[in-house]
Amino acid sequence: MMVKTHAVRFLTLAGVALFATAANATPFGPTPYLQTSDSPFTGAGFNITVEDFEGGALATGVMASIGSSPIGPSGATDSVDGDDGSVDGSGQGGWSFFSGSGGVGITFTFDAGILGGLPTYAGVVWTDGAGTTSFEAFDGGGSSLGTIGPVAIATGGHGGQTDEDNFFGWFDAGGIGSIHISNTAGGIEVDHLQWGD
Repeated sequence: MMVKTHAVRFLTLAGVALFATAANATPFGPTPYLQTSDSPFTGAGFNITVEDFEGGALATGVMASIGSSPIGPSGATDSVDGDDGSVDGSGQGGWSFFSGSGGVGITFTFDAGILGGLPTYAGVVWTDGAGTTSFEAFDGGGSSLGTIGPVAIATGGHGGQTDEDNFFGWFDAGGIGSIHISNTAGGIEVDHLQWGD
């Protein structure tokens, strides 16, 4: 791991570029993810909400960028593997969150008024897309906390394969206002949005 002593830290982890702009910002991932217990947040005992979109809607207190929405089980869906009740290599049995433009990506914004404050931990599971994937977190004022990526995790399949599903997250003690995930080609699908403190 390499750390520069400037206001912006540059780190590498297993060949992944990490840019942390806030001194107290900590990246998580990308790490393989097949079910809720794979989250580095839930395993560490944090108070975390996991939105799996299984109700076909987004939780109150979180807004998603225009052009993205939940999609239900089908041959084109790629949800987290365990959402259909078993870890069997298929994500077609659950719900996910989709946008037709991976280049634009998906932004989730947290409403401090409704949630009772900004979360200090926030993350999401990338489940499908093409090209390379990048994940960025922002503080309550819209300043970047850092970026993970770009990383090459896409396997080329778009039929519910779960071997490429990876968790991306950030911690910042000052609060996270929004997170953004994108990939460089095709559409983008994510699942298991997580936030808390």
